[in-house]
Formats: sequence, structure tokens, C-alpha cells
Amino acid sequence: MAVMISDNLTIYKQIYPSQCCKIAHLGFRSVINIRPDSEIESQPLSADLAAASQKADLAYCYLPFDEERLSLDTIQKFAEFYNRCPKPVLMFCGTGARAKLLYQSALMQDLL
Repeated sequence: MAVMISDNLTIYKQIYPSQCCKIAHLGFRSVINIRPDSEIESQPLSADLAAASQKADLAYCYLPFDEERLSLDTIQKFAEFYNRCPKPVLMFCGTGARAKLLYQSALMQDLL
């Protein structure tokens, strides 16, 4: 289930290239993927999501990280992506938990 954090950000679980047109149709203008490629066998590659996003006229950013590697650098890079992306943004990872953690971390650092 998608979690609308604000008018500008919704957090979701793994998306697939076939969903990008629907995501754009729902009004999103950007996608931020924070899930590392090959985390599990069945997930799509970032390159495939980037291509599908481009076809759907969505801005696409890729910032792979796992919870063990959450650093200030990752938080700052996310804030840069988020601040420059057209809004609203759909951000995702495997379940949405890491995406929420990253957003909250950037908020706590006063970067958003």
C-alpha cells in the first residue's frame, strides 16, 4: 500500500517498468529508486525502470542503499535528488521501510 507522506511525496514498495505509465497517469512527475539492483532475483533492474520512466515522461533518480549503509552522504544525496525532482515524487524500495527511513532522516537533518 502506498503511503502519502505529503502532497509532494508518496512512498511505495517495489514498482515494475509496466507500472510507469500508470504512475505518470496518477499525476506523479518523478520516481526515486533506492533499492539496489539484484537485491532479490525477481526485481527489475534500475536501467529498465529508468527506460520505462523516460517513456512515461517521469524524471528518474537512482540512489541504491541498504539500511546498514545509511550515511550522512546518502541522506544528503537523497535530499539533492528530492529537492530538484519535479513534484510529486514516488519513492520506493522493496517494502517502503527504507524509503521512509531515508525521508525521515533527511527531514531530521533539515535538508528538505
